[in-house]
Amino acid sequence: MMRAAVVGVGRIGSTLADDPLLVNDVFTHAEAYERSESTTLTALCDTDSQRLEEAGKRWKVDAIFSDAGEMMTGASPEIVSVCTPTATHLEVVRKLLEAETPPRAILCEKPLARTLAEAEELAGMVKKSGVMFATIYLRRFAQNIVALKHYIDSGALGEIQAVSGWYIGGTFHNGTHWFDMLRMLAGEVSWVESFDSLREPGADPTLDVVMGMSNGPLATLRACDFRWHALFEMDIVMTRGRALITDSGHSISLWRTAPSPRYTGYVELEPVEMNLGHRRDLMLHAVDDAAKAVNFNGAPACTVDDGLAAMRIADAASRSSGNRVFLR
Repeated sequence: MMRAAVVGVGRIGSTLADDPLLVNDVFTHAEAYERSESTTLTALCDTDSQRLEEAGKRWKVDAIFSDAGEMMTGASPEIVSVCTPTATHLEVVRKLLEAETPPRAILCEKPLARTLAEAEELAGMVKKSGVMFATIYLRRFAQNIVALKHYIDSGALGEIQAVSGWYIGGTFHNGTHWFDMLRMLAGEVSWVESFDSLREPGADPTLDVVMGMSNGPLATLRACDFRWHALFEMDIVMTRGRALITDSGHSISLWRTAPSPRYTGYVELEPVEMNLGHRRDLMLHAVDDAAKAVNFNGAPACTVDDGLAAMRIADAASRSSGNRVFLR
């Protein structure tokens, strides 16, 4: 089994494992390493000493560190999760890669970095090192989303006509989740336009974004105010059907074309009953996927290039201000 470590033992790193609403759903990196048959959790790292001590007791891990470089020297983990704030990702990944014995794999929370320039620097270091690197856009590891991708790719619903969606919580922070799922299900983005309708303060406002897909269709992502409720949806309209992803990806509704029961000669959409599976244990699936990629010298389901592509779309949106920005 691979020796595993978590850098950053906050919510996604550790504490959400004790959320009563997430019982029987492996959602944190620490619990995923504990539950996976491919890994064993051997080290933890955080700059918050109290939080680090609590996590050590929670997971029965004695090897605790306040610095990622010291952790690599003292514990020699083979697979490491980076769950620290986005602004620290570049520094933490650099320390992991510069260790005398770097890890065999790194799992990094999204987005890759604060800026596209930092993300490109991070990606360059990773590629030069040869270390297997997974960007954690969790819907890539959801059973129902993966099944939907296979169904779309089969051609059963025809060609994509348009994609639309809703989100909250920042173009980089949550928007890149949507951009990554768009690329996974519908293809590449060639250009971006954005509009700042909400006028949110801060460095990462939630923008309305229009995207031109490389295969022709338009994709539109509408911004909503996070103060009222959470929202994350995607609607894919195709020539012979439709797929609607709601409830942050927990629910997927499907339609297929059929003769209209009301108007002779018309074709309409009728619901399709299909069990695509669930959206649970995503972090466990991500850890198992990374371990498999290491053991079989393959690529993870969400690579550093995938993380970089989502950042490029968000960066283009941040620079657009109503003008079309073409992706390079």
